[in-house]
Amino acid sequence: MTGSSPVAGEYMSRSGSAIAVNGLGLAFVQNIEPRGFLRLSLKHGLLNLVTLTGHRFWGQSKVRRRIWGSMGLYGEPLSYVGGGRELFLGFVLKALAIGGPLLAALLAVQAWGPLWGAPVAVAAWLVIAFVEGVGRFGAFLYTASRTEWRRVHFELHGSPLDFALAHVRDAGLTLATRGWWLPMAHRRQAHCLWGGLTFMGQQLHFDMKAARRRHVYSAFAIGWFGSVMLLLLVGGVLLGLAGLPPPDLGSATAGEIGGLIALALIAIVALTAIWAPYQAARNSSTAAGLGFSLPICWWDMARLSVGNALLRLASLGVLCPYVQARTSAFMLRRLGGTLWLG
Repeated sequence: MTGSSPVAGEYMSRSGSAIAVNGLGLAFVQNIEPRGFLRLSLKHGLLNLVTLTGHRFWGQSKVRRRIWGSMGLYGEPLSYVGGGRELFLGFVLKALAIGGPLLAALLAVQAWGPLWGAPVAVAAWLVIAFVEGVGRFGAFLYTASRTEWRRVHFELHGSPLDFALAHVRDAGLTLATRGWWLPMAHRRQAHCLWGGLTFMGQQLHFDMKAARRRHVYSAFAIGWFGSVMLLLLVGGVLLGLAGLPPPDLGSATAGEIGGLIALALIAIVALTAIWAPYQAARNSSTAAGLGFSLPICWWDMARLSVGNALLRLASLGVLCPYVQARTSAFMLRRLGGTLWLG
């Protein structure tokens, strides 16, 4: 590595996105072509339908391997060495860990009523929030440890217990503030996860002050108030269509069912568009903390998000690999700056 600094400097001068390791600039490049993922999407999407989504873990591993191989440092591609079996086992463990407390809460409320079952429900909610925190840390750790460059993989330092306890706190504050704590929670999690990554013995530097300089609350307010207005609108439409009380779906006509499905699809697309500004601001804030610039126009983010939602819905999930490649290419083409290690 140390004998390659002239080449590294050459790459630094040609690329707007680079990583510096011990004073060396390693150019970050990507050549993701989303159209090349259409055939892969059809193959794995059809296998998902045949196996009732059971194949998605193996398909996800192959898609990641393809995307990782389209990105590189210093002219050499990254490698993803994870497998579908590991993703499947992780999913099963998480489902069991969350399903147990959730079932206990439902049984307690049914048996003892909402008043006496409430303590069990609160305890179950805390356990689920804790498990979710452990799962997020574990998923990030797994992805990092399965990402290699020149046979050297990334590592993640930190305590999953501390991260999970902080996640429980953030979940409680988010609930108490009706969601307004969420941007703070997202920023803290980015600091803990990305700031804990190490590569070749050097730790990534996450500048929280730089991340905070990217304002996110104005964009979050658009999503929050927009969601409230959409909820009221949908509720009003349902009451207007159905009258009081709501109709029995068992006796609903085909036209009523079709109208409800259309309303649900419109609501999903609208929510996607409403939260696009916050997604753009959140990604830009995280990139700033890592030393990158990621200028994303909210309109471009909205078009991407709405287009992705429509592709997923129209294809029944078959085009998810194409959507993933499309999103990665969208982000990486706008990425610029230097990421510092150590």
